[in-house]
Amino acid sequence: MLDDLASPAEPAVPATMKAVELLAPLTPALSTLPVPGVPADGLLLKTRCVSICSTDISYFEGHLFPDVYPVILGHEYLGEVVQIGPDFDSSTPIAIGDRVVYWGQTDFGGFAEYRSVRPIFSGETKSDVYWADRYFHDDRMASAVKVPDDLDDLHASLIEPTTGALRSLLTNPPAPGDRVAILGAGPIAVIAGSVIKRLFAPHEVVCVDLNKHRNVFAKGQFADHAYVPEEFEETVPLNSIDYVFDTLPTVKVDDEDQDPRRVAMRKLAPRGKYVLYGASQEMQKFDTWLMLAKGINITAAPFDVHSFPMHRTANVIASAMHMIRSGIVDAGALQTQVCPFDDYTQLVEILRSYRSTHHMKTVIDFR
Repeated sequence: MLDDLASPAEPAVPATMKAVELLAPLTPALSTLPVPGVPADGLLLKTRCVSICSTDISYFEGHLFPDVYPVILGHEYLGEVVQIGPDFDSSTPIAIGDRVVYWGQTDFGGFAEYRSVRPIFSGETKSDVYWADRYFHDDRMASAVKVPDDLDDLHASLIEPTTGALRSLLTNPPAPGDRVAILGAGPIAVIAGSVIKRLFAPHEVVCVDLNKHRNVFAKGQFADHAYVPEEFEETVPLNSIDYVFDTLPTVKVDDEDQDPRRVAMRKLAPRGKYVLYGASQEMQKFDTWLMLAKGINITAAPFDVHSFPMHRTANVIASAMHMIRSGIVDAGALQTQVCPFDDYTQLVEILRSYRSTHHMKTVIDFR
């Protein structure tokens, strides 16, 4: 009987692991690296699945850039607990073999066979704040949630992007009856659009994307209308949109007046809300005259943990998991491609062709 109650033994952990590193923009490499040690107050995880994020692509293409190279891409992560640090806070019961998803701590480290994490679970308030190089206070710990047995590995890796979208929507929600436009029709746009459509009682939700395959997918998931940019400019009246959710990456156009961000501002009604989600360290075009003329409210969910502490995001990640379990976010439909981690050639091709593919979420499978 006592044997039945004993915790599972820690599995053997090798000294080295395979990882996909980025040596410079557009320059990946398959490397052999030491397995990270377990943090005294954290966990060592064996990677099960990592979904590819547009942030990974922005780093890959050079629109976002780290302090130093090389870096290991990947952060939409699901791992299995293989070691528990001696000072781990046991107020949240975690055992060897449990599956964990996290949000925060770093944009990197996922495309590797092991990674360490210092988790904060819902109900905990600990923190380890530091000044980040990109002008905000970050936390060396990460919000986390334990994944229940009824949630598939491939779907569980979408908890992290759902958390990111939810942070923005809960901080800057549309009002009931708003006419909503979502810029982009990629995975974050579909997650945000699905939540808005099903929970925030909009009058209408439309999306705008160059990729016609993704527009078709968005119409099947949440969008009343899906436009390519020219159609959006020609069809949607000026001042007819109340709320814009911008998931676009870096945008470069020959005619600045046709920049989709400026077009969306023309469509916004006076005192409309413009929520910025897409991340880029390259400067983007915003129409300052329209901001003044219309009183457009441009806002975002802050990364800075003095404003949005990691322990609050720990509550959001728990909600994000329930969004997927309940079907509000259709993870099964979003996850359209699986690439084995062993197939390095396919993984690199996926990174290179991400912007033009008809796929939505690609999950790298380490199992």
